[in-house]
Amino acid sequence: MKLCFNTGPEPVENYFSFAHEKGFKWVELSCNSPLNFLDKFDDKRISKIREMKDQYGLRYGLHTPSYVNTAEIEPTVRPAVCQHLIDYVELSRRLKAEYLVLHFGYHFSLHLDEVFRCLIETYKPVVELAEKYEIPIGIENMNQVHEDCEIVYLGVHIEELERVFDAIPSKYLGLTLDVAHAALLPGGNQAFIDKFPDRIVSTHVSDNDLYLDRHLPVGEGKIDFSSVLRQLNEVGFHGALNMELKTNQDRLLSAERIMLILNELGIQYE
Repeated sequence: MKLCFNTGPEPVENYFSFAHEKGFKWVELSCNSPLNFLDKFDDKRISKIREMKDQYGLRYGLHTPSYVNTAEIEPTVRPAVCQHLIDYVELSRRLKAEYLVLHFGYHFSLHLDEVFRCLIETYKPVVELAEKYEIPIGIENMNQVHEDCEIVYLGVHIEELERVFDAIPSKYLGLTLDVAHAALLPGGNQAFIDKFPDRIVSTHVSDNDLYLDRHLPVGEGKIDFSSVLRQLNEVGFHGALNMELKTNQDRLLSAERIMLILNELGIQYE
């Protein structure tokens, strides 16, 4: 398994020296900040990031903004969403990213057949391009919001993910298992791992109280990481254990605690 952390709101390259200093060989480049939106990656910056990648001996994946509604059904907006996703596949290729994290957006609990139809049609050319470039896509399972919320994330439940995976059968379309999100559901991470043992591209790692997605450092909540890591190892997962936290201190603390668990379990990592 690969110890990794998710970069924060600063320009992604600002985190490379920390990764190198602390012994991380992997990072996940987060594009959630306006400083890292698609329009900020011109030829000069892409070249610089690739040079720094080699300089620091790093490898990385790319994480797209989670608040873009990729399940958009409005016909004048949906083509822009599709282009947005295609542009991220292209950016992944240009940056030499080794995987790409995408999302299934959200809905208002209305017109769900149309929501899924549009989501699938939007993703077909995206996956086709990922296949061409041999870039694995991991769909992040999102967090369950309060039952009274009108707006609901898509891709929270196994059945939602399965519906799209079945419609677009590709070895380049899989799951980025968000451990904290899965822990909030009945069956927890075990249910996701059992259902998609061969489709887990990467993971997101943070802790919570099993009630809300609080993005706590590992060990500060109630998630049984020993059980989760053992289950991942049993299905042959060798991808990134990505510390998705807010500060370098929390990222490092969580990685240290994950390493202790991996050592106890006898699981190899880098």
